[in-house]
Amino acid sequence: MITPTPASAKNRAHPRLQRKLHLAFGFFFLFPTAGLILFSVRYDLLGDTYMPYFFLGLLVFSFIGLHVLKGLFDRITAISDAMSGEAGAPASAAMDELHAIAESFRSVKSQFTRALEELEKKSADLSVLKDLSELCAVTFDPDEILHITLERALLLTASDMGSVLMLEGSDPRRFVVKATIGLGRFATPGERVNFDSSIAKYAVLNKSPLLVEDIEKDKRFGRVNHEHYGTRSFICMPFKTSREVIGVLTVSSRHSQRTYGPGDVDLLTPLLSNAAFTYENLRLLRRSERAEAQRCTLDRLVKILNSSFHDNELMLAALQELHGVVPFEAAFICTRTPLQPEVVQVREMLGSAACRLTRPKHLAVR
Repeated sequence: MITPTPASAKNRAHPRLQRKLHLAFGFFFLFPTAGLILFSVRYDLLGDTYMPYFFLGLLVFSFIGLHVLKGLFDRITAISDAMSGEAGAPASAAMDELHAIAESFRSVKSQFTRALEELEKKSADLSVLKDLSELCAVTFDPDEILHITLERALLLTASDMGSVLMLEGSDPRRFVVKATIGLGRFATPGERVNFDSSIAKYAVLNKSPLLVEDIEKDKRFGRVNHEHYGTRSFICMPFKTSREVIGVLTVSSRHSQRTYGPGDVDLLTPLLSNAAFTYENLRLLRRSERAEAQRCTLDRLVKILNSSFHDNELMLAALQELHGVVPFEAAFICTRTPLQPEVVQVREMLGSAACRLTRPKHLAVR
């Protein structure tokens, strides 16, 4: 058994232009030449001195013309094969080289259209990230950053439901809902969610995105989907800082046919990285500002204690300084005497709320 070479297999795959060239050459040369020879024999034209030279010239120039046309057709064939290979559109059995070239152009146009659509989508995604970066530069509210991040995540993944849960406490740990869109009364900002019973905990424990294509078929969970969560497919993305995971972002859709894939995770990864970095910086900035305010307050308290203030003036000045770092509606300074340990005396008070206590006031201690 002889296995045909790829070239011979390709030549038999569809009618080639070479065959049409030979057929055309037969129509334009062989048949007219045969007729001319027939008439030459019948009417004794061969006896003419110049007739053999005429036939010889006719054969030579016909051969040269055939050779030139064959070279041209070979180039067309080579271009067709090259374009079919690069375009990834193999010629069918009913195509010649010209049709194969046209099909290659159509395939290239289709690929170019898809590439252009993907480029436009990538451009839109980059625009979303750019908008988030600009918004992060003009706001100093960490919670606002989380809400903006959720909005951009839904826009990137063409989703309409999502939430941001941040970790709180250490023992036991729990989630705090910071931002929601599309969940209505089922999740409200400020609500606490049990960490151990939440699926979002897996994104925290594994420190990696949790992609669920169908929660009812996923062997890790295998539970019935709750109607208010929308589709059975969703993504949980962790908020990762340089040291730890501080929360998760979840996106889903009301459309029952929506299924998320790795491409959606790739879209959200740079968004979450940027948001987590900004959120952590704002949180550290606020902590630094509070520490600086407390230090300044302590410095002023030391100065007040070493000043010339006495009794009520000293206590009132101390309360006013404390109010700058500890928000309160009312504060009291009470003292106890050794002779009456069960009674305290209100020495000074400060506050914006209405109070029925007066100075001096003695209160029993229980």
